[in-house]
Amino acid sequence: MLSSPNKDDCITLPGVLHPERSVFMWTQKKPSGNICYFERYKDPITGKTRTVTVTLKPTGRKRNDARAARAALDQKIAEAMARSGKPDAVTFKVLCENYCAWQRQTHKEQTAESSKRRTASLRRMIGDDAIVANLTAPYVAKCLHSDDPTTYNERLTRFKALIRWGYQADLIENISWIDKIRRREDKTAREKDYLKYLERDEITKLLDGMSIDIWRLLTEFLILTGMRIGEAIVLEDSDIDLTAGEIRITKTFSLPIHKVSTTKTATSTRTISIQPELEAICRKISADKKRRSLMYGFRTHHFFCDDDGRRISYDAYRIYIERRTEKLIGRKLSPHSLRHTHVALLAEAGVPLETISRRLGHSDGHTTRDVYFHVTKRMEEHDRQLLDGVQILQTS
Repeated sequence: MLSSPNKDDCITLPGVLHPERSVFMWTQKKPSGNICYFERYKDPITGKTRTVTVTLKPTGRKRNDARAARAALDQKIAEAMARSGKPDAVTFKVLCENYCAWQRQTHKEQTAESSKRRTASLRRMIGDDAIVANLTAPYVAKCLHSDDPTTYNERLTRFKALIRWGYQADLIENISWIDKIRRREDKTAREKDYLKYLERDEITKLLDGMSIDIWRLLTEFLILTGMRIGEAIVLEDSDIDLTAGEIRITKTFSLPIHKVSTTKTATSTRTISIQPELEAICRKISADKKRRSLMYGFRTHHFFCDDDGRRISYDAYRIYIERRTEKLIGRKLSPHSLRHTHVALLAEAGVPLETISRRLGHSDGHTTRDVYFHVTKRMEEHDRQLLDGVQILQTS
């Protein structure tokens, strides 16, 4: 049971005062020699008086110890007030922690982990102790600053989404000020999306410059299927049905949690058809795996594997493709650019956007549409240039 504060035990020390809290804290010496600091505050929901405590080992400097205790008690009271739903006491740390907890309850594990990483980045920029109700547009814009407009806009988008969630969760009362923070003009943003795929001549340069057979075969496979790299590297032999001409996609390798998981979305679980060109590559992959299994003495059910029979490493392939593209075509591209390349090739072949989206497992893909419309627009421009020089009724 907590003892009531004696006058001699009370310490008056300015801190982050709040109308609901006491103006002093008191101490109690433990048998161990440590000092327990107490402070009271009023629960904003029930109106009852509650007490928070923190135990510290004395350093011999009472004033410094008291300041450290005050800071710890301030944080505990702020967190307690936030749990009670007092918006003006919510720190940015508490907001982010509540958001991540909600993500874990309502989203897939890999999505929640990605959100945790993104909010950790925002916490470093904004500051854990910042009171959300006291944030201002100029302060946030300064914290999120980057010389690269794309990076700044991405940070701002994540920050605004977090604040809007806090408003919906009754952790923030007023969010009208976030509209004052404007996105920066980024003329290269859409252009960058268009550059994230390979032209036909670039595909040839890349494949010709890849000396490792399994990496080259995987690259061809990704270009021909449009699969995400995470979906491809977890394929098993049983997922490839050459007789039926189908590939069944039911799982993926989730990078945030580094393990096999269900597909990214419900529409990502799909079956794609195997065209003759893709069938030839699948047979080459199987033959290459059989050759290596005899050479190195392994048995595996993985469709793509290393020389020890284990699943291909996502990071190893990512690093390889980034280095190869930068050296061979002058642009460092990720494995995901091969998915965009698949879109571009199908668009050039006249395949409708809806068909491409179903093949990729997209319910709504902004980048897919960007690449598709860019390619088709370029084709229309080429057609226009051809027709500009044609005389139909006039003869020379």
